[in-house]
Amino acid sequence: MKKTISKPGRTVSSNVKRPIPVAGLKIGMYVAELDRPWLETPFLLQGFRIESLEDIDTLAGYCDYVYVEEPEQQWLKGEQRTLLEQPTARKIYPQNALNKQSFAVAGATHKNARQLTRSFMDDVRLGRGINIQDVKTTVSECVKSIMHNPDALLWMGKIRQKDEYTAEHSLNVGFLAMTFGRHLGASEEELNVLGLCGILHDVGKMKTPLEVLNKEGRLTAEEFQIMKSHPVDGRDILLNHKDVHHSAVDVCYSHHEALDGSGYPRGLQSSNISEITRIVTICDVYDAITSERVYKTGQSSLEALKVLYQNRETKFDNRLVTEFIECIGLYPPGSIVELKNGEVGIVISTNYRHRHLPKALLVRDSNKMPTKETVVNLEKKAGSENNLYVINTVLANGSHGIRIEKYIKRGLTIE
Repeated sequence: MKKTISKPGRTVSSNVKRPIPVAGLKIGMYVAELDRPWLETPFLLQGFRIESLEDIDTLAGYCDYVYVEEPEQQWLKGEQRTLLEQPTARKIYPQNALNKQSFAVAGATHKNARQLTRSFMDDVRLGRGINIQDVKTTVSECVKSIMHNPDALLWMGKIRQKDEYTAEHSLNVGFLAMTFGRHLGASEEELNVLGLCGILHDVGKMKTPLEVLNKEGRLTAEEFQIMKSHPVDGRDILLNHKDVHHSAVDVCYSHHEALDGSGYPRGLQSSNISEITRIVTICDVYDAITSERVYKTGQSSLEALKVLYQNRETKFDNRLVTEFIECIGLYPPGSIVELKNGEVGIVISTNYRHRHLPKALLVRDSNKMPTKETVVNLEKKAGSENNLYVINTVLANGSHGIRIEKYIKRGLTIE
């Protein structure tokens, strides 16, 4: 059975996805879907080409059959990709390994960005204007760091203070938006726009009364209505600045909108929500779920990704959620993970070839007692010792007495 997909100037015939047993897979085939939820497997994206017999062996460990696409469907999927609503080519960035130098540079960049974010948030609360040029300069420094190595600044984003949630959250959403944009192949100019939008997206909260903004526990209906005014407040604040990018105003006003029209403040439908806003919204929700607050323990990155995945197509853009999951990975740097052998470690850096096998710093033995800290490359351990050196689960920050920020501040072993 075939279906016809119309595009300007041409008609493309495309075959329907077909199921095939894993035993029948061959190198070069394109796997579009699995026979189980992708979160139950090490595969980050339902849509990849089989490049080796190892790929087939890994699939065989999790699936009985998969769905493959024909070449015409693969070609169409690539041609339909959009990036920040611009028909530009996807830029490919080098995947540089995280080392002491990049970690040090990111540390200095993070310190400056953190100070600036706190400063302009205070300015807004006191009724003063924002020095947008200073914000743009700081964002540019962050972009250069992320272009070189995205893991380093995301690591720094683990340094948080519960009582300064709004400023810390805004900064981290900026880091995530820039990192996600890098993954999507955005240009340096586009990354600067994304970073600016992310850092400024919650500036309206500086007009929210502190007793509502920092309240522990559930808000009353009246308090929630007050909280829901921050997108409008943010829009009004940024409209008073002539040198702010128009996308920052739009993101500030629209980052709580949902594709199904259930968001606020305007109840926009999907066609009225820009792609930049969709990107920042995903980053906003992910960071909010994983962040610790005075009244809430942060959840693991895996739990946050599940929420995004479960609400794709209704609340969030399906394509962008899928891309974000591929970008962040199941085990992003700074994740506390328990291995199958019971040992516990901290993910140090991403393995971009096999993302389920990152490099980790082991800090607890199988009895969850402190042990001599050892860096282990899980990829090199794969297949050995009865597969005991694979990640079994992701733990929340603070589990077994492990606080990520303490390791960063004291100087983390990278190499």
